[in-house]
Amino acid sequence: MKIIATRATFPLFFILLALGLHAQTLRGTVRDASGGEVLAGADLLLTGQRDSIFRTAISDEKGAFLFDDLRPGYYTLKVNYGGFRPMVLREINIAGGKESVLDIAYNQNVDLPLLTIVNTSDRRPVQPLGEIPLTREQTLRFPATFFDPARLAMAYPGVMNNDDQANGMVIRGNSPASLRWRLEGVDIVNPNHLTNAGTFGDRPTAAAGGVLMFSAQLLDNSSLLTGSYPAGYGEAIGGVMDMNLRSGNNRQHEFTAQAGLIGLDLAAEGPLSQRENGSYLVNYRYSTVGLLGQMGVSFGDEDIRFQDLSFKLHFTGNRGGEWSLFGLGGLSKNIFTHKTDSAEVEAFKDFFDIDYSSKTGIIGISHQLPLSRRGWIKFTAAASGQSNERTSVSDAFEDFDSSDELNESKISGAATLSYRFGPQIRLMGGAMVNRQRYSANSTDRRMPLERIEHTFATAQPWLSLYWKSKSEKTLVNAGLHSLFFPYKDRSALEPRVSITQTLTPGHRLTVSGGLFSQVAPLWLSKDALDLLRSWQAGLRYSWNAENEWTLSGELFYQKTTETGVDAGFASSYSLLNESEYNIFEGKMLVYDGLGRNAGIELNAERYLSDGWFLLLNTTLFKSEYRGSDEVWRSTRWDSRRIINLTAGKEWQRDKRPGQVRSFGLNGRIGLAGGLRAMPIDALASEAAGMTVFDAGEGFSVQQKDYFRLDIRIYWKRSLGDRRNSTFAMDFQNATMQENEAYRYYDPFTLQVETKKQLGLIPNISWRLEF
Repeated sequence: MKIIATRATFPLFFILLALGLHAQTLRGTVRDASGGEVLAGADLLLTGQRDSIFRTAISDEKGAFLFDDLRPGYYTLKVNYGGFRPMVLREINIAGGKESVLDIAYNQNVDLPLLTIVNTSDRRPVQPLGEIPLTREQTLRFPATFFDPARLAMAYPGVMNNDDQANGMVIRGNSPASLRWRLEGVDIVNPNHLTNAGTFGDRPTAAAGGVLMFSAQLLDNSSLLTGSYPAGYGEAIGGVMDMNLRSGNNRQHEFTAQAGLIGLDLAAEGPLSQRENGSYLVNYRYSTVGLLGQMGVSFGDEDIRFQDLSFKLHFTGNRGGEWSLFGLGGLSKNIFTHKTDSAEVEAFKDFFDIDYSSKTGIIGISHQLPLSRRGWIKFTAAASGQSNERTSVSDAFEDFDSSDELNESKISGAATLSYRFGPQIRLMGGAMVNRQRYSANSTDRRMPLERIEHTFATAQPWLSLYWKSKSEKTLVNAGLHSLFFPYKDRSALEPRVSITQTLTPGHRLTVSGGLFSQVAPLWLSKDALDLLRSWQAGLRYSWNAENEWTLSGELFYQKTTETGVDAGFASSYSLLNESEYNIFEGKMLVYDGLGRNAGIELNAERYLSDGWFLLLNTTLFKSEYRGSDEVWRSTRWDSRRIINLTAGKEWQRDKRPGQVRSFGLNGRIGLAGGLRAMPIDALASEAAGMTVFDAGEGFSVQQKDYFRLDIRIYWKRSLGDRRNSTFAMDFQNATMQENEAYRYYDPFTLQVETKKQLGLIPNISWRLEF
């Protein structure tokens, strides 16, 4: 198969190269974020970051603008329109061989900050407190992200990784399982390959994995909401990853090919017809992680493979309506083969053949319509599903054989309405309905296990009112979100409020708070399934300077008032410490446990300008919980501190007219306190032949501090109007730090062992755009 694919690729490559010739241009459309109508007569000023040369344009009657004959590099775009605050878009990358297309949703906002994000689907009147914008350009530029927005988010305050093997996010002391993934405005299943990566029990997780299934070629800008999010978001107490897919180029065909040690990535986009009313975008990836194993990089001696195919079709109607059809299919597996030579056996795992496989599918459709010049309405429906299977078999230890099968699916539908009643008042509302199905079946010779099955539907209606003062210095967002849950006839009414006050130009103070709920982990039995409830509040100060700097500080507090704890006896157990699917637990729970997270985030960011950028932040926090024994303890995620420094420099020169060379060096330092674990009862573990924790003390053992240095070195070549190529070398954990993952009892060595996280992970890649 590999030989056939290679032979077919070369003639196809040169055919596509001939079709892809065009000059560097930046074009797009300016729209009113409130109503969605195009804005004719908007003034646009484009400035290159290498020099003082600038260009101007005015949007036409269709809101369209165009800048052509641009030299490759980074640009800043300033937009002005009568009655609107100036809008600044930074870090716009113009690459040789690619046409950049922006659909600018212009917010008539209070003292709008200097944005770096241009999100075609983001038509909110104000950026929510605790939101982290994640741009596609940053995903491609920051070191060791592996083009994954979830890994990019870990460079920002309040977010840390729970294990290098996966993209699980610990957000302000919350479990990674408390995160929800959204795509095009609707909830979906976990969209990651290798969902068992980095887990203690080698079982899948609800919201993390080794690799995000969506390639950076397909993703538009995304957002991570870390707390006190508005009424349009629900069924999540820890955070929401809100992803959008970009539309393909509707005027000309473009292609991207990327090959590296991690995998092969191919993308194509272009118009569906000559009328420019439709476009396609398709992407395929195939993993080559096995090459790293041959280089000596250890992934636990596992054969890791994955592949995915994703697409988006976009259509525009005569009256401003838009249709989109999107989908994804992903396959992944990791295989561990037992050691045949007894001299090579180092751990109990070496006696087993372990096969893990996962299949994921997503298909969806959306339709958006303008409502006169004051509003818009959008409908989205999607079906998503994931199947995970795992077998562990040993000829020497048949009593330890096991097999698991876990299936989850969601059918989601959402409607959103936005209407502006005047220059000061805007109303948004909608509803989301999710039909969820979950089943888990396990066999284990050591213990009896029950089959878990759930089929239920949740409804989430919501309403938000935005008001701003005549002076435009005060903005209020008050809303109500509801979650209706069929089990036990439970429901939640969740008020939300956010108030932003402009103190002086560039200086803003925001206070927000609200109630949030989330359905408990689905691996629980029907009798134990209920809602977790959480109160959250935040106070944020931000300063957006006239230059490239942004400074901010935020105080946050979260109190979980209803979480599952042991019902049978007093213990330290709490659902707040769970992350992976715990298929072996048959606990009876009562939802009167408590939790609290409190801390401060400080962030300084310099956007890319004059060839360099910087992002420095620190988070100091405390995360505690109370079980049924009424004792307050540190949660599993109570690392107490997170410090990140990301910086980079790019040097650029013109080799000859139309041909630009760039060299870049970017680095990231991550430092955090260690996560926590339960102590292991060595005697009980030896008697049971497996790890037995001393649960009476809770998570009283703190791992060593976490440290990691990531480096990215790259060379970019823009060869006139023909193509743009990038050769890059990424080094994750460049200092080969041996960070702790977890501790366990090994029946072969008869002692407690420490599992280390990943060592040095190099990724050499070559990217061609034409």
